Amino acid sequence: MDSDVHVDHKYTMRVSRLAIDKLGIKLYDRVSAVLAELIANSYDADATVVEVILPWGVTLAGNVRVAEEPQYQIQVRDNGHGMTAGEVNAHYLMVGSDRRVRTGSDLSRERQRPVMGRKGIGKLAAFGICRTIEVITAGSEPGDETAAGWPVSHIVMDLHDMLSDTERDYFPTIGPLDGTFAAERGTTVILREFFRKRVNSGPELNRQLAARFGIERPDWRVEVRNSGGDGESFTLSDLPVDVMEETRIDVAERPVRYGRGQLPVSGWVAYSKQPYRDEAMAGVRLYARGKIVAQTRDFGIPAGFTGEFKLRSYLVGAIHVDWLDDDEDLVRSDRQDIMWNSPRGEALAVWGHELIREIGRMGERTVRRRVWDEFVEKSHIHQTLDAIAPGDRMFRDSVVDAARILVANKDRAALDDPGHVESIVRLALSLGPQRSLLETLKEIADETDPRMDAVVALFERARVAEIYSLGQIAGERVAVLGRLHRLVDDRRSLERPFQELIERAPWLLAPEWTPLGMNESLKRVRAAFERWYAQKFGVTLTTTSIGSEKREPDFVLLHDSGELWIVEIKRMDYHLTDEEYNRAINYLYALDTFLTENPRIGVQFPRRRLTFIVDHIDRLRPASRSSLESDARIDRRTWRELLDSTLRAHRDFLERVYEMRSEEDRSAPGDMRAG
Repeated sequence: MDSDVHVDHKYTMRVSRLAIDKLGIKLYDRVSAVLAELIANSYDADATVVEVILPWGVTLAGNVRVAEEPQYQIQVRDNGHGMTAGEVNAHYLMVGSDRRVRTGSDLSRERQRPVMGRKGIGKLAAFGICRTIEVITAGSEPGDETAAGWPVSHIVMDLHDMLSDTERDYFPTIGPLDGTFAAERGTTVILREFFRKRVNSGPELNRQLAARFGIERPDWRVEVRNSGGDGESFTLSDLPVDVMEETRIDVAERPVRYGRGQLPVSGWVAYSKQPYRDEAMAGVRLYARGKIVAQTRDFGIPAGFTGEFKLRSYLVGAIHVDWLDDDEDLVRSDRQDIMWNSPRGEALAVWGHELIREIGRMGERTVRRRVWDEFVEKSHIHQTLDAIAPGDRMFRDSVVDAARILVANKDRAALDDPGHVESIVRLALSLGPQRSLLETLKEIADETDPRMDAVVALFERARVAEIYSLGQIAGERVAVLGRLHRLVDDRRSLERPFQELIERAPWLLAPEWTPLGMNESLKRVRAAFERWYAQKFGVTLTTTSIGSEKREPDFVLLHDSGELWIVEIKRMDYHLTDEEYNRAINYLYALDTFLTENPRIGVQFPRRRLTFIVDHIDRLRPASRSSLESDARIDRRTWRELLDSTLRAHRDFLERVYEMRSEEDRSAPGDMRAG
C-alpha cells in the first residue's frame, strides 16, 4: 500500500483472509470461549472491573422463529488503560504479533500482571460466533488525557467485508464516537449479527467462565449480567467444587521431573463428592498465567489402573503450570490443549500418570465407602432384614453381601432416586436366598441324618429364591444386550428395531435408568405433547415406536428422573443431515415451549435433553457441529459407543449373574440326587 492510501484510511488491519478464517471462525466457536478471550484482553489491559452483558439461555440466531425474536448483542466493557488511535493500529489491528516480544515484557503495563495474551489472535475470536465486532476505546497513557478527557477511537469490523476482499489491507469502518472524548479510560467491545450459537443458562455460563480462569487478585472483578430483562447477574469467582477432602492432594511439593532438573507446579486434585456431568467441572484443569490451557480426565494414562472407572467420573482439580506458556510456547493456538508430544509435555504426562495412580487407589476406597454408607442410610436395608428375617443371620449376611456387590460400582448420584435404591434392595434380596440356599445344601450334605426341619428350611428357601428370582431380571438384560449386539454387528439393521429396543429398555442409554412406574405418566405426557404440537404447528407428531406400527416415529420420547429425553435414532452407518439435525433441535425447542405453557407437567421435568444415535455426522455444516459440541443439552453417540458403554456399565452385574449361574449349575439338587 502507498502512503496516499494510509492518509485516506485512519485504521488499517494487516491480516490474510485465511488467518481470519482459521484463527477466528475455526478456533473459537463457543460463546464462553469467546467471552474468555475478551475478558483476558481486559485483564492484560490492567482493568480492575469488567462488565459482560448478554442474554442468558437463548440461541443467538438460527432458530426457525428468528424473525420473531430480538436482535441480540453481547457487550464486554472494562476500565483498563484503553488505546489511542495509534495503538489501535499498531497493536489491536496487528494480528499475530507476539505482544511479549513487541513490548519487551511479559508483564502488563501498569499493574505488572503476568499477561495472558501472547499470539495476538484472541481479538479475532469473536468472529467464531458473530459477523460484526465494534470496538470503542479511550486511553491510554496518563499523558494522553486532555482537558476535554481521554481521546476515543471507534471502529467497526465486518466479517463479510474482510473475507470478500483480496489479500489487501482491510480498513475498518470508523464509528461515530471516533475523535470524541471520554471522561474515563476503558474499552467496550460489542458483538452483533450472530451465527446460530447457544448461550447457556446463568449457572452453566458461570461454571464455564469460572473454569477458564484461575486468578486470585484483589484488584480484579468480572460481573456478568443477563440482558434478558430480569436483572440476574453473577460475579465471576473460583469454580466451586465440592470435594472429598480426604482425597485431596496438594501438588505444590510434587515438581515435574525434567531431565536432571525439576519444573514447579501448584494446585490440587481430588475426588468430587458427586460425579460431574458438566464438562466445565469434570477432570483436571491446567492453567498457565491464570488462564486455562488444557483439561484432562486422566493425563492419557493407559487403562488398567486401580479405580479406573470411577476416576473419570469423580476426578477434579486445578493445577497451575506457568512454564507451559514461557519462552517455549507449549499452548495450542485455541488454548484448548497443550503440546503433549513435546519434551516438557511428555514430562508432565508422566508426572500426571503417577498422580492418577495414587489418587485412583485412594479414591476407589473412599468412594466405595461413602456410597455404601449412603446406601445403607437411604435403603434402611438392615431394618428391612431385621423385619423379614430376624432369626436368620446367614440370610441377612448374604443379602448384605449381595447389596455390596450391586452397589460397588454405583456413584452417589444414582442413590438420589429412591426407586433405584429400592430396586437394589430387591436385587439383593433375590441374590441372598440363593446364596443361603447353597450354604444350606452344603450343611445338609455334610449331615449323615439330616433333620426334618433342615429339609423344610431348604424348600422354604428354594421357594423364596423363586419369588425373588434374579434369573428373570438377569435373563431379560442379557437378552436385550444380546439383541443390541446382533443389531450393531449386522450393518444392515434399520431404524425401527433400534427404536423399539431402546424404548423397551431405556437403561441402554443410561445404565442407572429407573422408570419407577412412570410409564403411565410418560404415556400421558407423550399424548399431551403430540396434541399440543398438532394444534400449534398443524403437524401430526409421533413420539413412540410402540403401538404405532403404521407410522414411523419422528423421534422417541423417554424420561429419566425429572428429565425428558428426545432420542433421535438412525439406522447403522447413517449420515445425519443438516436438515435432520435442525428439525430435531426445533423439537427440543418445541418441548421447552410446551412444558412452559403447561407448568403442571413442566415442574415434573425440569431438565430436557436431546440425543442423536447415529454413526456419522460428516455431512453437518460447521454451525450445526458447533451447536452439537457446545450445547450441554445435546449429545451424539454411535451405535458401537452405545453398545460398548452399556456392556462396560453392566460388566460387574453380568459377571455376577454368570458366576451365580455357574454356582447353581455346580450345586443343583439334581446333582445331589445323581450322587
